[in-house]
Formats: sequence, C-alpha cells, structure tokens
Amino acid sequence: MRHILAATTATLALVSTMPAMAQTTAPGAPQATEDISLSEIIVTARKREETLRDVPSTITAQTADHLEAKGPVTGVGDLLQLVPGVRFNGVQSENLAEVSVRGSGTQRATSADSGVGLFVNGAYVGSSTLGGRNFKRIDYFDIARVEVLEGPQGALYGRNSEFGTVNIVLAQPQFRDTGRVQATYNATQKQMQLEGIVNQAVSDTVAVRLGAQVTGQGGGIYYNPNQDEYYDHTDGYIVRGQMRYSSGAVDAKLLIDAMDMNLPTFVNQWVLPPGLLAALPQGYTGPRYDVPSDVKNGVHQNVVRAMLIADVDLDDLTLTWTTMGSRSESAQSFPAAVDLATQANFQRLGQIGLYPLGQTSTYARDKTLYQDIHIAGGDEFSWMAGVEGMMQNDYYTRDAVTSPCPLTATSAICGGTPTTPLCYKLLPTSANCPTVFPLAFGARQVTPSKYRSAAAYGSLKHDIGRLSLSGDLRWSYDYKEATQSNYLLYTSNLSGVPSSFDFSQDSISYSATASYNFGEDLPMLLYAKTGSGYRAGGVNNGTYIAAAPNPLRPSYDNETTTSYEVGFKGSFTRDLFLRLSGYVSNTEDAITSILDGCTVTNACGRAGTYFNLNGGKVRVKGIEAAFDAKVPLGKAVLNLGLTGARQDAKFVSVAAGVTGLPTVGSTVAQTPDWTWSVNANIRQPIGENLTGFFNVAYNGARGGGQDTVTLATPFIALEDVDNVDLRAGVEFQSMTFAAFVKNATDNVIPILKLQSGTIPLTNRYNNPRTYGFSASYRW
Repeated sequence: MRHILAATTATLALVSTMPAMAQTTAPGAPQATEDISLSEIIVTARKREETLRDVPSTITAQTADHLEAKGPVTGVGDLLQLVPGVRFNGVQSENLAEVSVRGSGTQRATSADSGVGLFVNGAYVGSSTLGGRNFKRIDYFDIARVEVLEGPQGALYGRNSEFGTVNIVLAQPQFRDTGRVQATYNATQKQMQLEGIVNQAVSDTVAVRLGAQVTGQGGGIYYNPNQDEYYDHTDGYIVRGQMRYSSGAVDAKLLIDAMDMNLPTFVNQWVLPPGLLAALPQGYTGPRYDVPSDVKNGVHQNVVRAMLIADVDLDDLTLTWTTMGSRSESAQSFPAAVDLATQANFQRLGQIGLYPLGQTSTYARDKTLYQDIHIAGGDEFSWMAGVEGMMQNDYYTRDAVTSPCPLTATSAICGGTPTTPLCYKLLPTSANCPTVFPLAFGARQVTPSKYRSAAAYGSLKHDIGRLSLSGDLRWSYDYKEATQSNYLLYTSNLSGVPSSFDFSQDSISYSATASYNFGEDLPMLLYAKTGSGYRAGGVNNGTYIAAAPNPLRPSYDNETTTSYEVGFKGSFTRDLFLRLSGYVSNTEDAITSILDGCTVTNACGRAGTYFNLNGGKVRVKGIEAAFDAKVPLGKAVLNLGLTGARQDAKFVSVAAGVTGLPTVGSTVAQTPDWTWSVNANIRQPIGENLTGFFNVAYNGARGGGQDTVTLATPFIALEDVDNVDLRAGVEFQSMTFAAFVKNATDNVIPILKLQSGTIPLTNRYNNPRTYGFSASYRW
C-alpha cells in the first residue's frame, strides 16, 4: 500500500504541473506520428535511422499512437497482435510468457534462453531465468514505437536473436513542452490505472521527461474464495525520469526507472476423465473461475534500471554509446488447484485424491550490465563497426511442497514445517497423523549462475544507382557457469551432491542483402537476403545417474539458424503500403528438452529429471504479407491494416542414440500453421473541435501443436484463436474519451493443456470478455 500511495502522489504531482506547461504549447496540438503513414515510420532496425519502407527486410513497426488507437496495452500480446508470423503465448502469467517468431516455438526447451531477442532502446533485456523470456511492464510504459524484425538477426543483435528481434523504443525527452494524463478503468476486473507524463524543455540544450503509472484493482475474473483474493490481481507502480542534453556534437539521454508490481498468476482447472488416474478413479472436473486454495499464490516483480545513450557527431563519423544496468526480481507461487474441502470430498468418495497443500514457489534475481559502442560513417560506402559486452548474474530458487506423510483415502493431511508440524483431520473417520512425519516436506533447489558475453561486429553498405548491397558480420563469445544445490525443504540438509558445470562457445553470425528500388516517385523495393543467428547454449543442472536411459549431460551447445528470404515492399500511393516475403530457414543442433528416463520403479530408484541437449534439425518454410492503407471516406478517414502468414516448422532429423527426442516430421511446438489479423480505424469529424473514432482489431490462428511430440507424448492440437478487440470514443480539443472491449466475442479457449502422457490433467484459459473506459488529456 505504501508503494501505491507513493506512486499515486507522483502521478498527481505530474498532473499538477499541467496548467503552467499547457501555456507553452497550444492545446490539442497533433501528435508527431498522427499524420505519418506506416511506410514513413523511422526505425533503427540496422542500428541506423531509416524509414520502414527503405529497410530490405521483414519488419513491422507500431507507434504509440497506433497501439493506443486499438485499445489499452495490457500485455506484450497487445504489442504484437498485428505482426504477421508472430505468436505470443501468454499462459495467463507474464512470468512464464514468451514470444514466438517464424517457428521458433515457445514450449521447446523453456529452461534455455529464448530464440527471439528482447531489446529496449537497443539494449538486451532477456535472460534464461524466470520472467526473462518476456518483457516486463516497465519495458512498454511510455513507448515511442515497437519494432519487430523477423528472421535471424544475429549479425547485428547477437545472442538469442535467432528467429527475430523485438526492440521497444521508449519515448525520449523532446525540446518542447508536452505531456498527458490518462485514467483507464477496466469495469470487469474493477481495475483503475492512472498515468501521467510531463515533457519539459528546461533550456535550448536540456530537456526532461517524467512519468508515473499506478494500478489498483478491487475485483477480477479468477477468484480464490478461501482467501478472498483474485489470481488475476494487478497493483503497483512504474516511475521513470529522463534527462537529455543536446548541444553541438553531443546528444545524450540518461534514463532511470523502477517498477514494483503484483501481477496475475495462472489458474489450472482440473479436467481429469474417470478411470485414468489411480488416485482419482472417478475423475474430477474442477471450477474454472472460482478456484479455492489454502496456500499462497501470486506473482511479484520489481525492477530498477538505468540507461545512458549518447550520440557524438565526429564530423563524418557518428559514435553511439549505450550502457544499461538493471536489477530485477520475479517471484511466483502457485497451488495444486484443490483445497482441503475438495480433498475431504474426494475421501468421502473413497478416493486418495490430491495433496491440497502442494505448492511451488519460484524466485529469480537478475543483475545485468550491458554495453555497446559502435561508430558509423561513409557516404557512397556506408559502414559501421562496434563492440558489445554483457555481464549477467542470476540467482534462482524453486521450492516444491509435497506431503510429508503417505496420502491415502483414509489419512489425515500432514502439513506445516519440521519445527511446526500440522495435522488436518478432514473426516471424523480419518486416521491420525503419525507422531513423526516420515517423509520430507518437499525440496528446495538453489541455482546461482553467471553469464558473460562479448562480441565484435561490422556492417558495410554500398549503393550503385538503384541497387543496394549490404553485409553484416559478428563474432560472439558466450560463457555460462551454474551451480545447483538441492535441499530438503525447510532445512539445510542436502538431498544430493551439489553440481557445478560451465559452458563456453564462440560463433560467427552474418547477413548479406541485395535490394533494388525500381520506383519512381514512390519506392518499390525488391530484395533478397540470407542471414544467420544463434541461441546460446548453456548448462544443465541436476544429479547424474549412470543407470538412467539418458544420463544427464552437463551442457549443450549453441543452436544456429540460417535463413534465406526474398521479399517486396512498395507504396503504390503515399497511403497504400504492401509487404510480401517468403523464407526458408534451417536450424542445426536444435535445443530440445528431454527426460532422463528415471522412475522410482526402474534402476534409477528416483523420479525423472528434465534437461536440455542438441536434439536434431528443424526446417521452417513460410510466406507473409501485410497491407496498410489510408482511405478517405468523405470527411471520414479509414486506416486499414491486413496481415497474413503461413508457416510450417518441423523436425527433419534427430540425434542418434537418444530416446525421448521429438519424432521426425513432428511440428515445432506453439507454431500455428496460419496467423492473420485485421485492424480498421475510422475517424469522423462530427462538430467543431469534435471527432469520433471507432477501431476494430481482429487476430486469428489455426493449426499447430502445443507441445513437442515424442513416442511417449502425443500430439495436442492448438485451439483455434479468434480474438476481437473494439474501441470507440470521441476527441474534443485536447481530451479523449473512449470505451473498449477486449475479446468482444468472448472466445474462451484452453491456451495450455497439461497432460501426463495421454492422460488429460488440467487446462489454462485465456481471459473472457472484459470492457472498460478511458479518459485522457494531452497538451
């Protein structure tokens, strides 16, 4: 509560500055991107400023105004909703979510780094720990634009940009006095979000930008009646301060921001059919929305970050310096999705049931220092050279609570801790708990790790009339080290021998592009390119069991992808922009997660352990199209965007001599066969200083499988996606009033189906229909 009050005070302080600052700029002044067509958006895809239409690559850019037009941004999925060939797998929890581009998948070796590079202002913000495969909310607060580059980007962006890169560019201080305040209320969840931004030109050379956002929530969709809490609860704050100095040859921006938020966790609904599980022979279908639990659940994230970005004009050369230091923490607790009362009902029916006090709690702390320096110059021959380094220290723990007593249909429930044991007799006929609990209360895994990465890269571009040739080359070196210790929960007693492994590997990434502009007044660009990227290998932690069918391997190598692409982009008029591309990519040494094959009944005498290895080769083929148009309809203006993509990602070979690998010919997990989107925005003047608007955004997906298919794991089809978001309202001078509906058709589907082999266990669902209102004032 103290943090929320502090952030509210900061927001109100920003709001209080409105009258004075509003005097310097006329109310209702148009935003900078309001009249810019999509093809004219300035991007930095190749680490230099270019218009979107001039980049010979598949790239999508959305400005803050474009994103706001289709409704409030409540997650990374809203940023990527209109990008062809991209899937965002939210799985309800932002800590576990990640991005898939062109067949990279999101359920393949999730303990490894992501195959899609995550960048903010050009600085790498991803990690392989909990929450590190997705952006955090602070990353998309007060943004200028989002750039999505598809295909391998290893030559310019390095590690983990194997299938693509998402770069979020934050709004920076401008030399004019502007700002906004906004209130957004989600009526379904009773969630209020207040936001304030102030941009002030202090002098001709100094500008500052201050921002704050605070969120509070009094309701929700997924409810825990036992603790009067909502699983999808959100509250907390984001604050940011920036200062810009621009004089002569120097343009430098300093940013400091912080976030402290409680975020939604996931909810599992049991969907177990009868006759398949010995502990529940009658099966069990649990509640979907009101899910009782007697243990802790929730997600908490906090981030502190500083960035320094400077451009220095050295006559014919430009030096760019980017430094980022960050510290983040992500903690999550989730229950077994049953409570003591539900377990009592199981026992009344003579079933063993499920341990109601079971819980998993994870905690990850990440410290990252990122540095990039590059220099660019040239005219007829444009060139760039740079060096990059990163140091990342992670600390990860995982606590799993299990029953310290054998669970039977007549037993009491044992809980608590070794020093404070608790006994719950659920039925009058329940047996007493043992005087001494015979089993461990659970397990605690502690894994500190460090990651060091260094790179040198260069780029060369030459224009010969309408023909442009470019090439990029990067050498990278990655080193990882991790130690794992396993303890009996709530004790300092080791349950096995600690393990410590390291990994190191260097790699070469490249790209080569040829493009030809045959347009006269408007650009018509044909291009062909090839390029490579890699996902950094890493370290497996666990206990080596010689008797295991697949004994644990201490480390796994880099996964590398090489892609070939041809494309076209062109503006038939200033307001009609078409993009087409086709590609084939081959992934060698595909990082795959497998089970060591251990069970308590075979020679291992213990439960199995998952670990990563280089499991085979993946081939992806696809085509993508995007069309954007601005169409006058009398006094009204229609902005229309259409995208579509077809992709086919399959394992074409697997490593020999290893069981449990994906079957040859099986699809890469979480890769839909088809994705498409439609975004239509119409604006109509309806009076003096009064404009009405309406926006519909639709995205769909068909085909694909949920998990990696093996001989023991069946194919689970992805559900069809049909999501429609609506927003309508009016603008009066500097004020905007809007109503919005997300998932307007109430298309609720299981976005994740958890099974044990062929036995269905639990489902997770997307959010049903929600609606709300927003009001903002700009100056």
